[in-house]
Parts: sequence; C-alpha cells; structure tokens
Amino acid sequence: MVEETHKVLNLFGVDERYLRLKWISASEGGIFAEEIRTFTNLLKQLGKNPLTDSAPGQGGSEVGSAA
Repeated sequence: MVEETHKVLNLFGVDERYLRLKWISASEGGIFAEEIRTFTNLLKQLGKNPLTDSAPGQGGSEVGSAA
C-alpha cells in the first residue's frame, strides 16, 4: 500500500520521502525515538508541504474566513 501511495505522491509532484512506514516493536523504544528524530530532521530539510496553498483565500484551511 505504501508503494502505491508513493506512486500517487509522485503524480502530484510530492517527494515520496514525506511518507515513511517502519515496523518497530513496543520493546524498541530507543529505535522508535531515533526514527522519529531522523524523520523529523528529514521533514525539516524537505520544507513546507508542497500541496499547501501559498495564497490566502484560495480555499485552503483558513480559520475564521467570512462567508
């Protein structure tokens, strides 16, 4: 399923590294913490979500917009 989602992300021009799946046991707390650290650093390097609206008022997720 993740491989198929990577294909969809590529169709939208989104770097597939924004999605990651790792199987980590509940007993592997240190491994989990390191995975979260490295993934967070990667997301910071990749930058803003490329699918986010850059212009206000374009139907994005604005809070409190008037109707």
